[in-house]
Amino acid sequence: MDYSNYAQPWQETRAQQTRIPIKANSRFFYAHYPENWELVHFEQTLKEEGKKPKKIEIPLFLPMLSSIPEEAGVNGCRAVGGRIDSSVLKAQLSNKGWRILEANQHDYIRTYPATRGTYYTSKWVKLEKVGSRILHSFDQDSFNAWRLELMASGAISMPHPQIIKLKLIDNNRQISSLEQNQHIPEIAARLKAAQKRHTDIKKGIARLERYKSKTYNI
Repeated sequence: MDYSNYAQPWQETRAQQTRIPIKANSRFFYAHYPENWELVHFEQTLKEEGKKPKKIEIPLFLPMLSSIPEEAGVNGCRAVGGRIDSSVLKAQLSNKGWRILEANQHDYIRTYPATRGTYYTSKWVKLEKVGSRILHSFDQDSFNAWRLELMASGAISMPHPQIIKLKLIDNNRQISSLEQNQHIPEIAARLKAAQKRHTDIKKGIARLERYKSKTYNI
């Protein structure tokens, strides 16, 4: 059974009679720390007059997002008038350089009426009941597209060049370590992947240097 029809944006929660067979959990919010980035590949089709469309792969650095729970009595959160006040927690994170993504501004939370309350998850998670199990599936492509939108809109600041270059240094260290045992098939496969990642990181850096604020307009 697909429970997608029961999902609601959290700020518009309405009472429902039907509850899904899963325990309630705490609300959460996404936050980004400016040192945390990952390389993600996007496909783009190039069209040139007189030639067949050509698909190319574009490596981009997307923000890694942390899911921060809002639970009364934990990390400065408190219950006030039947709701959770996480303003202290968010202020602490902001002071440490984190970028808070408010759910009511970026629409990423979905709620489900659950056992003893509400179950919170992201809108890219699909819940299905198969037999006695509740299965979770995650739409990674749509999540990546949303993170791309965050960057293109300026909701999250561009990665600092020095932070990204550190990723190239770390990857080069991994390559040097793997090269010592590349005669082992498993290690050889990891080395090949690290070498490709080296090329992709350099492409990502080159794109940042060339396009700057327009890097994510693809």
